Amino acid sequence: MRRFAAAAARPIPWVETKACDLRGLTVMGTSPGLVWAHGLGSSVASDERRGVCDILNPRILGRTVLRVDLRGHGLSAAAHDPSRGAEQYTWPELGKDLRKAAAASLSRGYFGGEAMGAAVALDAAVAATASGSSDAPPGLVLMRPPAALAQLVKGGSVTDAWRQRLEEAAQRLESGGFDALEAKEASPSLLDGSSAVYASPSAEIDSELRQLRRAAVSSEVFAAALRGHSSSEAPGMAMLRSLERKKEGDTPMAADAYGVPLRPGCPVLVLAVAGDPEHSIEAAEQLAALLPGAELEVAESLEHARLFWAKRIDKFLRQAWMKEFLTKRAMPQ
Repeated sequence: MRRFAAAAARPIPWVETKACDLRGLTVMGTSPGLVWAHGLGSSVASDERRGVCDILNPRILGRTVLRVDLRGHGLSAAAHDPSRGAEQYTWPELGKDLRKAAAASLSRGYFGGEAMGAAVALDAAVAATASGSSDAPPGLVLMRPPAALAQLVKGGSVTDAWRQRLEEAAQRLESGGFDALEAKEASPSLLDGSSAVYASPSAEIDSELRQLRRAAVSSEVFAAALRGHSSSEAPGMAMLRSLERKKEGDTPMAADAYGVPLRPGCPVLVLAVAGDPEHSIEAAEQLAALLPGAELEVAESLEHARLFWAKRIDKFLRQAWMKEFLTKRAMPQ
């Protein structure tokens, strides 16, 4: 316990890096690394202030961690393409960006993300695994997945009210910028549930979160991202079944960077915390029940999540890697 406490207390030497079209922060360590996607309207800088680094501490995880700024966000602001509009911010398109960033930076990597980033990471993992690609992750971490993702994966649809709320927010951004948006916000609900990471949300924290959001994205990008988020569709169940671990004898995938044939499959860890209606425990439970062999971890409180999720993620990633090595590889004779 003291080792983990000491590791969390020391400053983490994050280094700015370029990963294909995206930029982000990384700490080099052992492989496979963890490639992480942030939430809607957030950035690696916002996550730093919110304490997400306590959960993604590379010293505790014991591996390379690459936290990317998604297209148009933070350090990747220049990747925004005005001609593509909202389409570039749908989960599948952001998932393609995530895969390219991972391929440019790591020989092999787990995928993970928080809130909207969880939807992006899931889409990227399913696309890579279902196609038998060599960049298919050996494991997937979904932190505080949005309720919309669970609803879509279940085969239903999100409510018209939810889509309308996001569209109205996008229109306010286009007409009056962040001032117009924030004048209508009774709470930071459109901050992707960011306040849920704080142990004691307050008006002061709400104000700081809004400032972080303004620094993370322009009003033009945020409007496009809101529309991309609301129009996204989750992978179908046939695609999701590709995450299921296959038994020996099934058709192998392409070989990895070391020439070892891989077999389809991707264990999933779903993380939820109490008191977060935008990313509820119920939604996480539904998603975990739908994903093949998924594990669910629920934090009793925000403080519990920040103290113990890093160790839980570390345990899961180690187990996922061992499962792949023992049961998913067709070792050369």
